[in-house]
Amino acid sequence: MSYTIEITRHVVNYRTRPGVTPTGGQYDSAWMDGDSRTIERPFATRETYDEYDAEWCAGDVLSWAVDKIERTGVTEPSAYPIGDAVPEHAWLSCRYEDPYEGDSNVTETSVRLTGDWSSQQRAEVFRAVSRV
Repeated sequence: MSYTIEITRHVVNYRTRPGVTPTGGQYDSAWMDGDSRTIERPFATRETYDEYDAEWCAGDVLSWAVDKIERTGVTEPSAYPIGDAVPEHAWLSCRYEDPYEGDSNVTETSVRLTGDWSSQQRAEVFRAVSRV
């Protein structure tokens, strides 16, 4: 069995870059309606359940997943409702705005459970870590 947690982080900004107008004047950045610019390219990592994880969590793959996902801070489910079953292409996500980052960069994180997870196991994990 292969249980994998796929974690993707993407740093974006929802404001335009400050710049110079064609006439030489300066302008500040402006909010982009529903759009963003990429600050850092998406970075994906995969956590795969192995014998060391099994030993650490007494063989409970669900508690292993909940622990790993809670460390990422994700709490929001994707467009799919969390019922008794969650499809593999569903995800959890969150947005983090660093209060010390003056240029409004936002780190967007998403988590998917891939591999041999059943749709019921996925639902249990998503319910445990989400705000629903």
